[in-house]
Amino acid sequence: MGQLEKEIELERLLGGFEDDIFDGKDIDFKEFYKLKKELIDSKDDYRDLLELHLILEAMLDKQHNELMNKRLNLLTIWSTIFLPLSFYTGLWGMNFDDVPLLNNQHGFWIFVGLTVLTIVAMWLYFKKHKWL
Repeated sequence: MGQLEKEIELERLLGGFEDDIFDGKDIDFKEFYKLKKELIDSKDDYRDLLELHLILEAMLDKQHNELMNKRLNLLTIWSTIFLPLSFYTGLWGMNFDDVPLLNNQHGFWIFVGLTVLTIVAMWLYFKKHKWL
């Protein structure tokens, strides 16, 4: 099998990843791709090509999993911030006259201040602990 056929086979196996997915990634895939092409140039053994392809696939899977974990972490933090706000609205949204601050002249503004204070306090807590 000639050099052109090897490169076409490599392109088929990689599916064009070298241009689109590699840009802006933490892992230096372009350098990895160059190494893979050098290996194909120097050897005729497809076992090495398969091993390198499996390594590349594992690296991509790891990077996708890390991205998904970061997104889930952010979603969890935002859910935690808004959970007390749901509690406040549920508490003050009841149809009872005995709810504290409901009939107070400044009750609405106290409620707004409490919700804003809760959001800011939780945001600062998460920033302090470098969770955001």
